[in-house]
Amino acid sequence: MKQSLLYRFFPPPKFLRMPITGVDISDESVHIAELENTPEGKKIKKFDKRLIPKGLIEDGYIKDAKKIKAFFTKLRRDHNLHFVNVSLPEQHGYVVVVRIPKVQPDEIYNNLELQIEEHVPIPVNEATFAYDIIRGGDPNDDLAFIELNVTVYPREIVEEYMDVFLGTGLVPLRFEVESHAVSRTVVPEDDDGTFMVLDFGKTRTGITIVNNGVVQFTSTIGIGGDMITRAVARNFSISFEEAERLKTEKGFLVGEGDENMLLALMPTVSALKDEVGKHYQYWNNHDDVFGKKRQKIDTLLLCGGLANFKGLPEYLASNIHTNVRVANIFGNINSFENYIPSISFEKSLQYATSIGLALSSSR
Repeated sequence: MKQSLLYRFFPPPKFLRMPITGVDISDESVHIAELENTPEGKKIKKFDKRLIPKGLIEDGYIKDAKKIKAFFTKLRRDHNLHFVNVSLPEQHGYVVVVRIPKVQPDEIYNNLELQIEEHVPIPVNEATFAYDIIRGGDPNDDLAFIELNVTVYPREIVEEYMDVFLGTGLVPLRFEVESHAVSRTVVPEDDDGTFMVLDFGKTRTGITIVNNGVVQFTSTIGIGGDMITRAVARNFSISFEEAERLKTEKGFLVGEGDENMLLALMPTVSALKDEVGKHYQYWNNHDDVFGKKRQKIDTLLLCGGLANFKGLPEYLASNIHTNVRVANIFGNINSFENYIPSISFEKSLQYATSIGLALSSSR
């Protein structure tokens, strides 16, 4: 992606180009990514991964705010960070598509507030929500409704994460559900196809379905990379670290004499495949909530640590019978013809969320 000539000769004032860092928070780690605009296009300026001490965050809940504040204070100092966009834990949020009657733009929020409890199991007085207009937002169109993509969180979760940054020197500008950030990174811009995105974490896998550039569905399954590693460790009576190395080295492409490796991997990987298959089939075989026939999923995109697992794309494709590929994390940042990132392709797959958070402020 090339910057315009206007940018080359009349760059915006520096205070309007303050870098925004994407901060992806999980129970076990934090990934950060910061982009910069250059005459050659966007580039990755900073990236880092920090492990979070065990027990500070559990299942997305902040358990020790004091220590987490100290963690982020150090992160800010180490990388000279200021403004940040932050991910919220996927498992506590809801992403739904809602239609409301055609109203004026300043009436959308109040109208939507009346419907929230019909779509998510959170009382409206305990909910925080944000929306994007899918269609019907133009007062001059002939639609009788407005269709919205709505993200809903319990207010207590959002307040927990806002409080964590107080006093750290970091200023959150935006909080966002992981699925939106990941999709912004891996789904090609201006592609109106239907994608299923699998974001593999250590303890869980996020499933997101994107149609015409809009997140339509999200889900989380409790199968991640660590579960596979533990299965290998048990089967071979080796340490977790040794099992992780063996898993990375062998992957799912086991050859003659590796039958024990296959036996260790199959139960967990097969369960993962079955869960993905259920979501794939349900989407393709059911109309949407408005009775409209859905556009079928044409591509599965893999990101996260397990996306590097040798043989996994082929194994999933054998069951799902569609195009399955590892995502290009750099595709919406810049072209390899213009820019070779300092981060390796394999490692970049762990930064889909943080890069997507950074991209939300650079478009």
